[in-house]
Amino acid sequence: MADRADTRRRTFLKGASTVALAGLAGCSGGGSGGGGSGGTESSGGSGGSTTGTPGSSAIDSLTVGVATSLSGPFAVFGQAELDGARLAKQDLEEEFGISIEIATGDTEVTPSTGLQRMKRLVTKDGIDFAMGGVSSSVALKMGSWASDNGVSYFATGAHSDQITGDGCTKYMYRPTCSNSMLANTIGAEMAESADDWYLLYSDYTWGQTAQKAVTNVLESQGKNVVGKSATPFPNDDYTSYVNEAKASDADGIGLLVAGLEMRKALSTVIDKGLDERTLAMHQSEDIVYWGLDREMAGALDIAGQVWGTAVDAGQEFKQRVADNAESDPYVRHFLGYASMDQAVRAAMRAESTAADAMRDAIEGHEVTSPVKDIKGSGKMYWRECDHQLVQDTYSVKARSTDEMVDDPYKTWFETVNTFSGDDVARSCDQTGCSL
Repeated sequence: MADRADTRRRTFLKGASTVALAGLAGCSGGGSGGGGSGGTESSGGSGGSTTGTPGSSAIDSLTVGVATSLSGPFAVFGQAELDGARLAKQDLEEEFGISIEIATGDTEVTPSTGLQRMKRLVTKDGIDFAMGGVSSSVALKMGSWASDNGVSYFATGAHSDQITGDGCTKYMYRPTCSNSMLANTIGAEMAESADDWYLLYSDYTWGQTAQKAVTNVLESQGKNVVGKSATPFPNDDYTSYVNEAKASDADGIGLLVAGLEMRKALSTVIDKGLDERTLAMHQSEDIVYWGLDREMAGALDIAGQVWGTAVDAGQEFKQRVADNAESDPYVRHFLGYASMDQAVRAAMRAESTAADAMRDAIEGHEVTSPVKDIKGSGKMYWRECDHQLVQDTYSVKARSTDEMVDDPYKTWFETVNTFSGDDVARSCDQTGCSL
């Protein structure tokens, strides 16, 4: 029987374009764990063999590439995605009686590094398909290359509208919500709370598309965006940008700042006394606020969320994360679980790991797996036109400080409203995606 990694490499190299081959020449040397690319982990399986060749039916083992940020400013997010994927791996192996090997690659937070890691996962580790990616810029780079080379890729935690917009590709899928979905989640509440808004946003594709989405929502409801500041990412000092927001006299401040950078931005906002104005964040992640004191964490007035401990569903999953992972449960654990679950189930339904076969199994598919139980209410399905996993979104607010709890895991927020995915997602015509 042919070794899966060797067969996968031969199949890939035979069909790769001249440009792709030229790009591979500089990153094909060394072992799979070298150069910061990560390593592999399995549960005693055959290390990536199947009955037949890659893409065949009767799948008994899979090798899944997890390319995500395991160092740098997004490391805590990437680690949570990996931890969630590991929990899904356990459940899928038990349910299907298969062996799943995880091959990891540290993308750091750089598109060029992400591309190198993705190439290595395909050509050295012989992966069947890939998942991961915290930074939207990195995800776009990896997703484009993966699609060009016949590899299915799930952009686990990338929210830029480009992923399912003009940057969409035929084998890239988004398990999380888009910036537009999250902006629409809090749009009405923002419009009710203030007439004039100032937006601070991280200056790369995630923040840029977030700013556009929030601006569109506010202006469609007759409100004014009186100013905007594109802040470098990462950034050590938000003082000048917050001063501009203060000088604008806007009633509301939109903090569209990525990752743990939000701690710095929010701290500066509070230091400058702007917490008396309405503060909003379209994509709120619990872990960002755990690094602040409870009163400071409660300063945000309006927030949108994909999932978190505020959601009533998924109690058993939350406890498993608390017992097995490196942090309390939050959205990135769910997204890692969902990506692994949906990718593997697509291959099992298709009885193939070939990208076209997996695409046929994904497009239009309604999710009924444990992912649905963890997520909570509402329909979840893969939209054919842009490969968006349409799902409910939540608006949340901080609990009062005396109601914030840390045991059995941190629960500092509560759900305000739940929104149907169909109500907050852009129409297919609006996305700019052409598949």
